[in-house]
Formats: sequence, C-alpha cells, structure tokens
Amino acid sequence: MLRAASGFGFDRPVWQTAEAFTVLFLHHRHLADWRESLELGAEAARRDRDPAAEARLRSLLSRPLLDLGQDEAAKAQLDTAEQLAVESGHLVLQASVQEFLGRYWDLHDPARAVDAYRTSLALNTEAGEKRGEALARYFLGCAQSAAGDHATALTALARAREAFLSLGDERMAARSLADTGRVLARTGARAEAAAALSRAAADLHEGEASHYEARALEDLADLLDDPEESRSCLRRALAVYEEGGSPRATAVLARLTAG
Repeated sequence: MLRAASGFGFDRPVWQTAEAFTVLFLHHRHLADWRESLELGAEAARRDRDPAAEARLRSLLSRPLLDLGQDEAAKAQLDTAEQLAVESGHLVLQASVQEFLGRYWDLHDPARAVDAYRTSLALNTEAGEKRGEALARYFLGCAQSAAGDHATALTALARAREAFLSLGDERMAARSLADTGRVLARTGARAEAAAALSRAAADLHEGEASHYEARALEDLADLLDDPEESRSCLRRALAVYEEGGSPRATAVLARLTAG
C-alpha cells in the first residue's frame, strides 16, 4: 500500500502512515515490513520538505536495522537524523534522536551510550517533556548497568518505572521491571531477578508487547531451576521471534535443540 502511494507521489500521507505504523511495529517486530515502511516514509518526508518528520523517521528506521544486524546502516540514518534535528531547533526531537543514538552505542560503546542518554534526559527536562524524560532515564539505567554501575542503574530504573506508572504507560513500566530483573541477575540476586522477570513477562504479555515479552522470557529461562519451565519460556520466545522474522529465533532454537 505505501509503496503504491509513494509511486503516485502521495508523500505526506506516506510518511504520516509510516510513522503511525511504528506504534504497532515497536511491539510486534515484523522487521522487513517495518524497515520498508520507514524507508518509504523517510524518503517521502524528504521530498515533502519536512525535516522534522524526516529526522523522526530516520531515527526510527535505526531500530529495525539494528535488529536485523545492519548496524552501520542504522548509524548512517542516525547521523542524518541528528543533523536534521539540530537544524530544526526542536528540543524534544533532539532528545529523541539522542535516545536512538544511545541504542546504537549500547551495542558498541557503553560509555558513549550513557553520554547520549544523559544528553537526552537533559533536553527532555529542559523541554518539560515528562514521558521523554522517563524514557531517557530508563535507557540510561540500562546503559549504566552495561557499563558496570549496577547500583546506580537500579535507582534509575526504579525512578523510570515509577514515572511510567504515573503516566499510565504500563508497557514501559513492565519493560523497566524486566531490566531491573536483568540488573539484579548481574549482581547475583537470582531469586529476585527471576521474580521481576516473571512478573514483567506476564505484564508484557497482557499488554500485547510480544517482542519484549520474548526477551524477558529468554532471560528468565537462564534463571529457572526447572528445565521444563525453562524450555517452556524458550518455546514461547521462539514462536514470537519466528512470527516476526527476527534473527534471534536461530539462537533460541539452538538453545532448545541443545537442551
């Protein structure tokens, strides 16, 4: 549909639709479709001469690209998005792009990820953007743990979860809880970690956030003493990844086969 609309020159409806689709794709990762939608949307926004929309769409495009292992292509999109966001002068947009840059650096340089999220947090705070502030704090906590600062990370994640609950964002509150479980696992608190991940997986399932539910189940499987319970978690995760065409399906299948 979007490709046909793009071919007819309906640029504004194309990029607006691509942006709207992301709400679905963030939680149900049909990666090839998501990537194509955002590629069409970003180019349509460029032709429509809307740099703010183009910046949003290019930063969003980095997500399926990263999930598909196309990291350098993702970074190229983010570099363009960052330049467009700065030129726009919109603080919230700049904060959002910094958040997406942090997601790239999560995979390559935890220290730079921490810096990106701190920048995003500062920009959101300056703009009075409460949800953006909560998101930046959540990702900052994840990055702090990756960099080895688990105690600070737990505080950041607790504050983020509290903020999401106050905003009525149950999905992000559940994601914050899942990452709290991951941090607890790194500290050796296995029972507390398993409890947090189990509750988070249930909340994410209820919120129909299947991709994040699958990630939580993968990590929960590592903490369970009962082999059959662990395999049950992995089977559910595998079904989600196979449905969405995620490369993670291969690793989960290997775990099930080996077990």
